[in-house]
Amino acid sequence: MSKWTYLGGICWLASGVVLLFQLVGNMLKENYEWESMSIADAVESKYLAWVDKIDMELVQQAVVYIVNMPLYLLLFILGCIFFLFSVFYKGR
Repeated sequence: MSKWTYLGGICWLASGVVLLFQLVGNMLKENYEWESMSIADAVESKYLAWVDKIDMELVQQAVVYIVNMPLYLLLFILGCIFFLFSVFYKGR
C-alpha cells in the first residue's frame, strides 16, 4: 500500500470520527437540530481573513465554499482524492 492509500484511509477514518462525534453531540441536545462543523467554525475568523483578499472572484467563492462545507464531507472528499492518487501513482 502506498502513502496515498494510507492518507486516504486516515481521512476517511477522521471523517467517520467527526461525523460520529457530531451525531452524539447533537443527540445530547434537547432540540436535536443537526449542526455541521466546518473549518470556519473550528478556526477564528482572523485566520480566515486572507479569503476576503483573494482577487479572483471565482477562486474566492470556491475557497469560501470549501471553508464552509461540513468537515466530515471535506475529509471524505479529500480521502477520495488521495485514493485516486494511489491508483495513478502506484509505488511512489
